[in-house]
Amino acid sequence: MRILVITGTFHPEPGGPPTYLAGLLPALQARGHAVRVITYGEGPAEGYGYPVRRIPRVRFVPARLWMFGWAVLRAARRAEVLFVQDYPLPALPAYALFRRPLVVKVVSDFTWEYAQRHGLTRSNVLDFQHERHAWQIRLLRAVHHRALRLARAVIVPSEHIARLVRGWGIPAHRVHVIYNAIPASELASADRAQLRAELGLPDGFLLVSVGRITPVKGIDIALEALESVPEAQLIVIGEGEQRPALEARAAELGIGERVHWTGYQPHELVLRYIRAADAFVLSSHTEGLSHVLLEALSVGTPVVATAVGGNTEILTDNQSGLLVPPNDPAALAAAINRLASDQALRSRLAEGGRTRSADFSWEATVGRTEALLQAAARGEL
Repeated sequence: MRILVITGTFHPEPGGPPTYLAGLLPALQARGHAVRVITYGEGPAEGYGYPVRRIPRVRFVPARLWMFGWAVLRAARRAEVLFVQDYPLPALPAYALFRRPLVVKVVSDFTWEYAQRHGLTRSNVLDFQHERHAWQIRLLRAVHHRALRLARAVIVPSEHIARLVRGWGIPAHRVHVIYNAIPASELASADRAQLRAELGLPDGFLLVSVGRITPVKGIDIALEALESVPEAQLIVIGEGEQRPALEARAAELGIGERVHWTGYQPHELVLRYIRAADAFVLSSHTEGLSHVLLEALSVGTPVVATAVGGNTEILTDNQSGLLVPPNDPAALAAAINRLASDQALRSRLAEGGRTRSADFSWEATVGRTEALLQAAARGEL
């Protein structure tokens, strides 16, 4: 099977979709399939074992979109199936001209994220579905949902996202929940003190948060919670447009010296940071199904996360992690204080988390995804 992967972001960029594809595509290759990738970015094009075409983001937007669409159109002629990550619009000319089947993976509400980035909504993703919006958002939603209805299959990483997608008018039989997965990690047995020394991390109770530094990730909530946990320090791994404002906010709260901003880090190093910490904090306002949350469980670091989206499908409160309400610094601080004061609780949650992470089988994820792509290519969907 010849698979054309169309994605806005790709390795070595951070985030869930690059992590997912970095594991999935070599596995599909190992099963005898040919893979080709069209993406944005300025990273390497060699060394993957399959062709990668990158369209630079520095180009003027109309030129960038045209180049991306043209690259997809040229590559689609040789493909048997178009595998799109999240936003299917760039694949539509190829779909229309060559009638190649579409399979789309949706990990969030693209329109809601766009509205959030551009200050067009302050609602959470669930409330956003039922509100009346400006004409620009209505148009974007209409185009996005119409494009999704052309897909033979829509893959979602959680029941939370499946409910959203079905609410957009996508027939239920086309929506397939395939949980994200992670490879097994040997870091679960690594010595925390040694890792801290190697990474140059401070002593004391150490928290770590990983993700794009954008409003949806709720890092401001983690900072406000930290104010109420005076013995704790926080490592923030990632980059994003909100970082300068959050650094200023940490200074205003008087916790600037207890917050350490690492910027972007390679994936292998991120896992070492997570293992070195006493607890992992995920304070997002919404999540599809968080790769980094699964990774924290797999390396044996206890987690506290907001009870939103796919987080509640991964964690059982007080067994595999602690769940707190979103946008509630006091509740988050209380959970962190519980972890800081109770070593037995941390050990129990770490063990429960490792057990839970084993349920997200990489082999099952690859197998189910391969089967859907093959069924679409054969016209069986």
